[in-house]
Amino acid sequence: MAKKRKSPVRMLIKAPFYLIAAWLLGFGYFSLTLPPAVPEGATPKSDGIIVLTGGAGRLEAGLALLEAKVADRMLISGVNPVVEPRELSALTGTEEALFDCCVDLDRAAPNTAGNATESNLWAQARGYRTLVLVTADYHMPRSLILFRRAMPGATIFAHPVKGEWPVLYLANEYNKYVFTMIGEAFKRAPDAPAAQTMKATGAA
Repeated sequence: MAKKRKSPVRMLIKAPFYLIAAWLLGFGYFSLTLPPAVPEGATPKSDGIIVLTGGAGRLEAGLALLEAKVADRMLISGVNPVVEPRELSALTGTEEALFDCCVDLDRAAPNTAGNATESNLWAQARGYRTLVLVTADYHMPRSLILFRRAMPGATIFAHPVKGEWPVLYLANEYNKYVFTMIGEAFKRAPDAPAAQTMKATGAA
């Protein structure tokens, strides 16, 4: 007895439900497998620290690593052009002297791909090969893909910042992560600025 062929129309009708189910399963896995916090003192000593702006606790985590001498210098990537180092110092309760001696500001990067591009320029200019990347735990998986693509010769240690994030934050980031993974599979990088200059504060 011949098998009954599935109607193309019925398959088209069901396709959105399959896509929604696949998205929900993927999002659930993504949310449950976010990178864990790194125990205090467990972050390897490195050449530099990179902090990505855009979320609570990131600057404080990066500065704590800098004060603990995990690295001698730190880049804050994606800083608003109108923000001054003294404002960041006041915001984080950190001495201005630490910003003056050891912190550079990248004001050019508009997004995560841009963070990776500008951070690579900073690391290359200083000859850094080992880097600690600080960002939110939900942002870390996509950030690592983009950073390792931008600087394949560098060793990057993840230092995720934990928090109670709104579901919409997680869902939005998961969508970006999926598209980044698709781009990686086809070897097509997301748009990123090709800026060759970066304004730094306190650069040696």
